[in-house]
Order: sequence, then C-alpha cells, then structure tokens
Amino acid sequence: MKYFGTDGVRGKVGEVLTDEIAYRIGRFIGQYPAGRKSKILISQDTRESGDFLKKALIRGITSSGGQYVDLGISTTPSLSYLVHQNGFDYAIMISASHNPYYDNGIKIFDKKGKKLAAKIENLIEEYIKSEQDYLPIRKENNHLLDHQKDDLINDYLNFLTSKVNHDLSSLNILVDCANGSASFLAPRLFNDLGVKADYIFHTPNGVNINKECGSTYLENLSNYSKNKQYDLCLAFDGDADRVLFMKDGQEINGDHMLYLLGKHLRAKQKLNEDTIVITQMANFGLKKAFHHNNFKYLEVDVGDKYVQAALEKHHLSLGGEQSGHIIFYDYLNTGDGLLTSLKVLDTYVAYGNSFKELLNDLKIYPQTLVNMKVKNKKEILEDDEFISLYKKEQRRLGSSGRILIRPSGTEPLIRIMVEAPTKKECEHYSAIFENYILNKY
Repeated sequence: MKYFGTDGVRGKVGEVLTDEIAYRIGRFIGQYPAGRKSKILISQDTRESGDFLKKALIRGITSSGGQYVDLGISTTPSLSYLVHQNGFDYAIMISASHNPYYDNGIKIFDKKGKKLAAKIENLIEEYIKSEQDYLPIRKENNHLLDHQKDDLINDYLNFLTSKVNHDLSSLNILVDCANGSASFLAPRLFNDLGVKADYIFHTPNGVNINKECGSTYLENLSNYSKNKQYDLCLAFDGDADRVLFMKDGQEINGDHMLYLLGKHLRAKQKLNEDTIVITQMANFGLKKAFHHNNFKYLEVDVGDKYVQAALEKHHLSLGGEQSGHIIFYDYLNTGDGLLTSLKVLDTYVAYGNSFKELLNDLKIYPQTLVNMKVKNKKEILEDDEFISLYKKEQRRLGSSGRILIRPSGTEPLIRIMVEAPTKKECEHYSAIFENYILNKY
C-alpha cells in the first residue's frame, strides 16, 4: 500500500490513517535530515479525529528530539505562509480538505512553504512500512517553541489584508465556511476590512465539516440568498485552500476566476509572460477565450501541486483549477481560499462592483462530471476494451468538445468529465462510460 498520494496522506481514520502512521511521520520529520532537531508548526481543521492524530504526531516529533508549536485550528495555506516567514523547518497540517469528517489527512510543507518533495515522502513511506523502528529515541525536555499562536495567526491575517488595494467596506457578502477552518478565520478577516458579511455553516462540531455544505454544495448559497440581496456569495472547503463564488445565482468557479483575475492582472502589467497555468479539467470555453484575447496558457495534470510546479519552473504569477484552487505565486506557494476571496472581491470593486466587463466574452461549455466509486481504479483505466471505447467516443465527439477520464488522487473514485455543445450530449457520452463500468465491474 502507498500512503502518500497527490496531497499527502489521506483516508479513513483508523483504516488508511492510524495513530501509528501519524506517530511514525512525526518521528521521521522530527529528526530529518538525520540528526536534526526539527522545528515544526502543527495545525488542524475541525474534524473530531484531529486531536487524536495530533497527539500521535507530537509523540513522534518529541521522541526524535524535535520541537513544535501547536497553532490549533487554522487553514492549510496559513501554514505555507507561516512556516516560511517564521523560520520553521516544516509545517504539518492535519486535514482531509473537502472530504467527509471520517477521513483525515497529513500534509507536510517544507521550510519554503512548498509541499514536501517526493523523494522525502518516499523515505517516510519506507520508514512507515519498516517492521523495525530504526530511528534513535532522544530524551529531551524542551519541546515547545517560543511562539504565541495568536501572534502567528495575526501575522497571517495581516499578510492577507496587505494584498487588498481597494476599500471593501461597501460590500455585503454571504459566506459558507463549510463548518471548517474558515469558521474561525473568515469572520476576523472580513471584519478587519469592514466587509459586511452573513455566515452560514460556521459552527463546527467535529463531524459536520463539509457535510452538505461548503464549496461542493453551492446550492446553499442560492437558497440562503433568495430573500436578501448580496453583492457576492462565496463558499470555502474544509481547510479553506479553495473557494467558489456565486453572483445573482450564477456560479463563478475557478475557470471564471482565472479569466477575470488574469485580465485584471494583465491590465496592471502584473501577469508574468501573459501566461496562466491551468489543468486538464479547465473548460474548453476558457481555452477558446484565452486564444481570442491573446493569453497564453500552460496545461498541466490535475492537482494544485502540478500547477505550483509549473508556476515555479516558468516564473509565472497565476494558475489554478476549476475547483477553486487558485495560486498567486508572487505571494504564496499554494492555493489559499481566503487570499483568493480577497483578490476576487478587490477586483469586483475595481470594476465598479461588477464582473460583466471581465467575463462578457467567456462562454463556458456545458460540462458534466460524474464521480464513480470503484474498487480498483488502475484495473479499469488499463482495460483495453475501455481504452478502445474511450478513443471511439472521443472521435465521435470530435473538436466540438472533449472527454476526460481520470482517477482521483485522494479517493477511490474515477472521474468522468464530458464537455459538449449541449448538456444532453454531455449526459449521453457520460452514460456510455458509466454503464460500461457498472456492467463490467
């Protein structure tokens, strides 16, 4: 079994992710490279299993002589910022992002705020799987670092507010906090900027994170805004590394945000190389709009780590995913829902409380995305008959759309995405693959 996926270790607590695995991760990071007494920043989202896993991590860290600061509940991107700004060797986030409460995960950032290198993940894998615990036990007393967690949170919030260029106090917004980390930080952030906000799903109890709320349930924004006028509505996911918007009942997803933010940044001469990094999931209509407006784009595999790698390699400033992971690489090494929300609100105000000028020539193609739970993703995707069927149907659809079938990097799912001129055509092509999988597997 491989523990590290595209976004750290993630899975059902007690099965995929156990206290022993958390302990061993802490043991390894607490002394890596060999002999170091690592300084580590730890945080978690609002899942009930967070404390249990954190205790195991801390036992591991301290047994290796490492030192730590427990930030409490915060967002994943806050660690990416704080680890770099405050001289930590690593930061560890306990979260499973948008997954249900019974899942959890461990994501590690290096001292530059980047996700841990694959070669180090592989070393941790070897250690987790080893029958022998070959790392030395260090009996040290001074394990707590001299950092006040409130000061660290304030440092992060001040960083966010420093990226706002316009007065946002005229805005009235609706915010879905997904009963997650944003429940604690978003009200403070928007209040500091004078934004008038109503909050929904902002009372976490350990088991309601992402439960029929957050960025995967945008219908809540529609329902809660029917009887009150808001400038914009927005929804975070559990650890607030992504955000999606609604305006007058219409979704503004990552594709829309990349387009409007890209236009705004280019107008300010702040879009490096006039190039935006997108993923394979980006809408066909976004690519056409880029071509029409002389934007360049780089297309990478799905996953914000691939977006980040392309931004770094090509010295670019903006990239992201349709799901709402947006990376402002001039500011942070990772997607940050709170930062993205501020940059979108800032752009909205800059254009007279409207996105019409920015989005008037973006025609999003109808799209369906079906997530099929399967036992063996690899077996299906390497099935010769399935591959032949895929090629045949893609030829039939031709240049009027596309079919993308890929495994989830974090869950036992195969994702079937179809874009076509009409919703009916999308559903037709999607059903072909759904039925094949259901009938054969």
